[in-house]
This record gives sequence, C-alpha cells and structure tokens, in this order.
Amino acid sequence: MKKVLLITGAVVLILIVVLVLSLGRIIKAAVNTAGPKLAGVPVHLNSVVVNPLTGMVRIKGLVVGNPAGFNTPSAMELNDFKLNIKMSSLFSDAIVIKEILIDAPQITYEKGLKSSNLSTLQENLAPKGAAAPKAEAAPEKKKGAAKKVIIEDFQLNGAKVNVTITALGGKKFTLPLPNIKMKDIGKSSGGANPAEVISEVFDSISKAVVDAVASSGDIAGKALKDASGAAAGAAKGATDAAKGAVDSVKKGLGGLLGK
Repeated sequence: MKKVLLITGAVVLILIVVLVLSLGRIIKAAVNTAGPKLAGVPVHLNSVVVNPLTGMVRIKGLVVGNPAGFNTPSAMELNDFKLNIKMSSLFSDAIVIKEILIDAPQITYEKGLKSSNLSTLQENLAPKGAAAPKAEAAPEKKKGAAKKVIIEDFQLNGAKVNVTITALGGKKFTLPLPNIKMKDIGKSSGGANPAEVISEVFDSISKAVVDAVASSGDIAGKALKDASGAAAGAAKGATDAAKGAVDSVKKGLGGLLGK
C-alpha cells in the first residue's frame, strides 16, 4: 500500500511539474486562440516565458489589432511586460496575479466620423449580459466552475498614444499617457471572470486615453493648423508652378515671334 501511495505521489508530482513547465505554451495558445474571439479583433502573442520557481511570467510581442473599418495597423502593442503569479493559486478556484507591470506600450487612438477604435474594442470586450431569466426557470447544473482571477497590483507606465483623427484629414500626433495603477481587481468577490477583469482594465486604459486626447486641445489645434497649412502650401505651390509655366511659355513665344 505504501509503495502504491509513493508511486501515485510521484506521478502527481511529475504531472504538476509538466503542467508548470508547459505554462508558457498554454498561455500563448490560450491568448492566440481565445483573444480574437473575446475581443473581436486579431490578437497575437509572440512568446511567453514562465519561471516556475518565482512565478514570474515574461510576455513578449502582444499585439491587439483594430476593429474592422479602422485604418491604423493596431490598437495596442505591448512589446515586453511582466506578470507575477502566485503559483499555489493555480490549483485553487481563483488564480492570484500579484503584479502586472507594463512599461512603454504603444496605444493607437483612431477617431472616425462616428466612433473610435478603442470605443469599438471596448464594446467588444464588455461582458455580455445574461439573458432575462425565465419565470421559475430550473437552476442550471454546474459543469465545472471556470477559473477566476484576482489582480492585486496592475501598473501601466510610460505609455504613448498615437492619435489619428479623420476630422483633421488623417493628421497624426503623439501624446504621453499618465501612468495607470489599479489595485485588488476582483478581490472583493473572491475572484472575477477573466473577461470581466480584461474589460475592467481596458475600460481604465480607454478612459485615460480619451481624457488625454480631450485635454490636448493645443496639440490637436496645432495638428489642424499644420494640416490646413500643408494644404494651403500645396495649393500655393501648385498655383506658383502653374504661373511659372505660363510665364515660361509667354517668354518662349516672345523669343520666337520677336518683341
């Protein structure tokens, strides 16, 4: 009996080690597969490296694309960021992420005539409300509770927002984004659905971007002035070129005919 228990324990330990060592591939596959379905846009994650001893996760090359109808290549590009996972929580009902630290991401805000890429993406990410309950509906059987998530500390620092506004003739300018800090996401309820957590984080980022753009009146005004100036300069250049061509023709005719 003791031998059987030892063998069983060894098998379980091996399975745990294999699971932990495979976390990088599992996370990458999950993001690349579920990300587009959740966000309704192309999502690609290049690589994930997990240190099973410390719980540190390093993610490289996460690109979130834009919804259909927008011209800029992506909504967000997170080249390199870190997560610190409480490894023991992987075997509990709620995965605890002690820290998410994102440095210097590139965010694109493209404002069309009716909406922006971020507001459209925000609508895609919003948790879908449950259908109205039917009278005396029988309770659903649990098929196995999905993992919940708690984020103790979320930080997004040094972000740049690349702004493109259709009303400015597609003129682009770049804004710094104030640092974003969030604490204990999902903690009060013992963990939140991953979609709810992603939506809450994205809502904060989207609001910060919109506020930054709204408060950049001088920059937007300058962009509009530059766009208008460029158009006026181009028109003046075309006029001057046409006038020069006419003068040249006149001069040439004068030389041929004799003054």
